Amino acid sequence: MRVFKACFRIIWKNLPTLAIYLAIFLFFALILSFSGASNQPEHYADKKSRIMIINEDEGGEVADGLVQFLSGECQIVTPEKEKVAQLDSLFSEDAEYILSIPSGFTDDFLSGKHSLTIGKMIVPNSTTGVQVDLLVQKYLDTFRLYAETGRVTSDDTAALETIRKNIREDLDHSTDIVWAGAAQTGSVQTAAYYFKYLSYTILSVMILGVSTIMRVFNKPDLRRRMLGSPLAATRVNLELFLGMLCYAVAVWAVMMAISLVFVGPAVADQRIVLMILNALVLTVTALSLSFLCAQFIRGPGSQHSVANVIALGTSFVSGVFVPQSLLGDTVKNVASFTPTYWYVTAVEDISTLSSFGLQNTRDIYLAMLIQMAFAAAFLVVALGLGRQKRRKSN
Repeated sequence: MRVFKACFRIIWKNLPTLAIYLAIFLFFALILSFSGASNQPEHYADKKSRIMIINEDEGGEVADGLVQFLSGECQIVTPEKEKVAQLDSLFSEDAEYILSIPSGFTDDFLSGKHSLTIGKMIVPNSTTGVQVDLLVQKYLDTFRLYAETGRVTSDDTAALETIRKNIREDLDHSTDIVWAGAAQTGSVQTAAYYFKYLSYTILSVMILGVSTIMRVFNKPDLRRRMLGSPLAATRVNLELFLGMLCYAVAVWAVMMAISLVFVGPAVADQRIVLMILNALVLTVTALSLSFLCAQFIRGPGSQHSVANVIALGTSFVSGVFVPQSLLGDTVKNVASFTPTYWYVTAVEDISTLSSFGLQNTRDIYLAMLIQMAFAAAFLVVALGLGRQKRRKSN
């Protein structure tokens, strides 16, 4: 196993260079992962809209009940009498919704005529309008149901007060919202950031390591000595392949061990297990790509240039540093011809998984298969170039 051992001696000799890339990765991963994940919500929180209510039907049971209900569901802004002042409040977003209840609304509502309607002004393209509309409609529909069932008129003050009380009790009931896997949502988001940035390090370290090994074994003097040695060429190639494969597994294992710092006990989460598998697929793809790059690398200078161009270039266009949702269609189309794009796509899909049926995970496994197809293509091209170079040298 002389060739196999020589591979690791070469890696050990160049370990400081590889450690630099690892240290840079850890620095940025630590900062970006935690800062990015801290912006992700870990629980649902209802947002109260800022609304202004112009109630011209004060004393009316329906109008007063609606105002009381909205006061508990929304943030009430001090009403303005002048139209210009109301518009200014919308413009400055002091109020997101202005509700106007016309005089006589209660009598009109209970009579069933509905000739008077509630007016509203909202901030354009705001979701607040939909939210408040639903609240108003829910209250009025409930009030109408009670009034029609009991045949209550506007003169029956006691019955109207009872209806208001019953509606408050009915609408006070709420549904608790629990996110699936809520206890581990933060860890999964942190892991997603970590694994996205991991692609840069895997590509850099793999290209540097494999090209360093191949650069040594491709030296003319060493190749001639190996041809004159008792070792068969098949055995030499097999040990060389095993050496690079073990190096790839070692790189992947180190990256996964570091991920425990970011993920912690949540590593058993099925989503994180899929991210680990996806990282292994990328490592195999990076091994084939590195073997291909090694056919063109002649010295240490070009070695670092190739590693930086490929690792950084694919990271920028594939959504590692910029979310894929913010990339243009042209950039995405170009990036789809790189394995990094499909790796990042799989990571983003995994991070949003809520169930693990084939229908939900199909695109994830497809992205992994595409990465393996890239690995096979890189290996075939590299073997073809290597055979052509040997024929020319012979």
